[in-house]
Amino acid sequence: MRKVSNIPLIALLFLLFCVGCSHRPQEYRIGVSQCLDDAWRQKMNEEMERELLLYPNMTISHRRIAYGSNELQCAQIDSFIQERIDLLIVSPNEAAEVKPAVARAYRAGIPVIVADRRVSGDEWTAFIGGDNYQVGVLMADWVRKVQSETNHPLHVLEVCGLPGSTPATKRHQGLMDSLAASGEVMPEIISLQGQWMKEDAYEVVRAYLREHKNIDAIVAQNDLMAVGSAEAVRDSKGYGAGGVRIMGVDGIFPGLKAIADGKIECTATYQSRGDLIIETAAHILYGEPFVRDTVLETNMIDQGAAGPMLMQYMNRLHDLETFKIVQTNTDAHWQQMRFEQTVLVVIIVLVALLFFAALGLIVYIQRKIQNEIKKDILPQLEDVQEAIQLSKRDEAFGERMRQVVEDHLTDPNLNVEYLASKLQLSRTQIFRRVKTITGKGPLDYIRERRLVRAHHLLQTTDMTVQQVALELCFSSPGYFTKCYKAYFGHLPSKQ
Repeated sequence: MRKVSNIPLIALLFLLFCVGCSHRPQEYRIGVSQCLDDAWRQKMNEEMERELLLYPNMTISHRRIAYGSNELQCAQIDSFIQERIDLLIVSPNEAAEVKPAVARAYRAGIPVIVADRRVSGDEWTAFIGGDNYQVGVLMADWVRKVQSETNHPLHVLEVCGLPGSTPATKRHQGLMDSLAASGEVMPEIISLQGQWMKEDAYEVVRAYLREHKNIDAIVAQNDLMAVGSAEAVRDSKGYGAGGVRIMGVDGIFPGLKAIADGKIECTATYQSRGDLIIETAAHILYGEPFVRDTVLETNMIDQGAAGPMLMQYMNRLHDLETFKIVQTNTDAHWQQMRFEQTVLVVIIVLVALLFFAALGLIVYIQRKIQNEIKKDILPQLEDVQEAIQLSKRDEAFGERMRQVVEDHLTDPNLNVEYLASKLQLSRTQIFRRVKTITGKGPLDYIRERRLVRAHHLLQTTDMTVQQVALELCFSSPGYFTKCYKAYFGHLPSKQ
């Protein structure tokens, strides 16, 4: 009799367990406003998509392209404000023209990450982009190198991007300032407008070469225009293969392939770093510390480096496709499981409402579930347990990883990228290895170890809650208290 009377309680507990399992972390919607749909920004988009696989509760809800129109981009940003997205990523067309719309989003309480082209003022949350003036300096270095090798003043075509855009202006300024300051014979620089597009660069260079036969080199402000310039030289009479030396900027696939094929000589890297943009977005949305102003490094890529970088690019594309397939299968699996879980909860609620009238049915279902567990689930659990046994190598890695984390808990720079660099693994590899060993993502694991260290400090030292929170790099005492209570089940205090 006592056994029967416990059945409703067991059913209620099981219902609460199912409801608890169905809880999912807060979903964050990100809007992306791209000024163009060129190869460089497509690369940024691919990097962001790949990085988002590490953050299942973050999605790019909308990606909009302005196609070189300031007015359209401002209108798109305003639409993001109306939709109340959780975070906005903007790559401005012309920074000065788009600045008011960026400010409107920021004032509306939407965190804004400005990518590639800096917006003046401080009404944005974070900036991640390259130094376009330094790109121009690298272009000048290459021109001087070519001039020293040819031993005569050069006639150089500079194929520029969209007039008025920050990259075009800064790159031209860096080129001219560096050449003027060198003290060497100043090359003749002829500037043409290529509008950032391969086809436009082809037309303006081809038209110029019809009238002039004394061009020694071409510096194009992006790789697409460098490829278009190379094709224009190829199709112009009086210029043999390799007769005009060409440099591009960006280090994207078309430029790397053109270097490998011998069409252009080199390119200056201008990193898109979509992965870093998404990582920064995660820190902002999770209320964690982040770097507000990040200027990316710029380097030169010659023919020797282009081949390996091309292979790396192709491997990344393959990895992205593989990740997308895995993500699709995982989403489908979760949808099926959630459907089955919902059906089970409904059944249990109905049984609980019927109470004694359904006791016999509940007993039958309970026995059936037990039989299914014995028959199907337990063998699967045994297989899973066998599959996740760590090898000696994994154990050694786990110990090394734990040591690195424990040694740097008070370091504000301790994050996924820092951990990956210390353990000499890629971000994807470190996520997989830490997840396999600890059952958690890297950020969750680091946060847990900081909470354990915080508990120890509170119990063994005279440090206050505020001091412990600061010592262990929490963004605020309030955030520390929230995390501490979620983990330990009570507020931080000294016992």
